[in-house]
Amino acid sequence: MKLAVIPSAKRGLLGDLKNLIISGDGSALETGANCYGSPTCDCRQKGIYKCEHDRFYRDATANWGWDCYRECYYFGHTFYQHCVSSNGHDLPVHILLSQATESDFTLSVKSLDRFIKASKENSLDISIYAASYDSGHDGLGNYQYLLARNIKPVIALNHRQGQYPKPTGTADKINKDGIPLCIAGLEMRRHTKTQERIYFNCPVKRPIHLGVFKSYPTECTFGVLCQPDTKMGPIVYVRSSDDPRYYPDISRDSKEYKQLMALRSGCERSNSSKKFLYKLAQRPCRSNSHFLFRLYLVSILEHAKSWLFEDKKLFGDDWQNLAQLHLLAA
Repeated sequence: MKLAVIPSAKRGLLGDLKNLIISGDGSALETGANCYGSPTCDCRQKGIYKCEHDRFYRDATANWGWDCYRECYYFGHTFYQHCVSSNGHDLPVHILLSQATESDFTLSVKSLDRFIKASKENSLDISIYAASYDSGHDGLGNYQYLLARNIKPVIALNHRQGQYPKPTGTADKINKDGIPLCIAGLEMRRHTKTQERIYFNCPVKRPIHLGVFKSYPTECTFGVLCQPDTKMGPIVYVRSSDDPRYYPDISRDSKEYKQLMALRSGCERSNSSKKFLYKLAQRPCRSNSHFLFRLYLVSILEHAKSWLFEDKKLFGDDWQNLAQLHLLAA
């Protein structure tokens, strides 16, 4: 926080601190320690290869987990980080290291909660507007936690079996994306959203001007309007509080959702940079503290590189002299 996050915030590299947009993602770290440990006895010398004597494990906190990216099991840890992608930089703001068995679903809540607390402890006045995650974070608990902190959840939907809240009105069916279907079987048009409700109207009645709607009965499978005397009807609504997973504050088909979800790739780039550019995955450590120290140092380096890049843009050819002055001052 003191060596990287706060200096980047003062330089304006994290964007608007009062409307901070963050993204989170986890990655697997394979340990260099042996999963079988080292024997503390001399049974092997006696020809006994299976004994019940105590064994010494160099990485006592490592365990077996599943790597979703490579689709294989591995022995080690998993690290999780929240990043801010702004001004062309992907900057980590919090890093958490855990066992390989723990999923991104639970690590995201822990990391975000600790980042908010660390910001308060270091007098960094922030207010998070939205948090974007992949479908591995799609669970009702994450939505409830984010909404309780007044953070807009931007989470990709994980299409699995579940029960949708039933809408009011004539619609009695909902498709896999949570959109009500009219009696003709067509997806109803999302009209508007209030604080508590999301309204859907007839799919063949669409606005052509402010407050003016035009009907297209030929597009209906029935070929006739159900409510020809109404401007938008039939109309149904769904209470967003009943299930924020399927009906989030920021609709998944909106332009804002796509823009915020695109920022999540910055967190993936930072993960890949740590593991391959800085060779964290190629030089496996044998303890969680060793992994965590290296993760912190690499993250500080990512921030320092962004400072250097901005200084080069600002000062041109004089950036080298400026860098030497910074070193002398340090």
